[in-house]
Amino acid sequence: MNSIIHTLIQTNTINFIVVLAVLIFILSKLNAGTKINKIKEEIKEYVENSVSEKTIAEKELEAVEEKIKQLPKETKLIETSAENNIKGLEQKIKKEIEDKKNDIKTSADRILNLEIKQFKSKLTSILSEKSVILAKDNAIEQLKNNSELHNKYINEAIEEIGRISL
Repeated sequence: MNSIIHTLIQTNTINFIVVLAVLIFILSKLNAGTKINKIKEEIKEYVENSVSEKTIAEKELEAVEEKIKQLPKETKLIETSAENNIKGLEQKIKKEIEDKKNDIKTSADRILNLEIKQFKSKLTSILSEKSVILAKDNAIEQLKNNSELHNKYINEAIEEIGRISL
């Protein structure tokens, strides 16, 4: 037996047993089991949260992928809407241009008619004045050339004066 004790001492088995006993004693005083269970629960909760977050992330990823699939349709709708808006604006602008052209033409025609009337009025006035001058000059010329006409007009004037009763 002596040799067994001697062998145990030399092999550090006793040291190991003593250290193990001290560790067990310390762990029992530190409530290591409770703490290990608490840590285990925290790890379990962390894993469950991670799984939950993974599920949420996968759902969000699916939603984003669905939106990406719908993107060409939405892009086409936007393009179609933009083209329709452009066509509508183009038609509106063309109509406004036509309306403005018609307004300008109407105004130009009205101004032209006014100018023509003014020109006719001036021309009539000038022609009337020239006609009166020509008639006067012609009458004077005829009176100079024909003295009988002169006497005839004087006699007619006297007769007219005679018919006036006061």
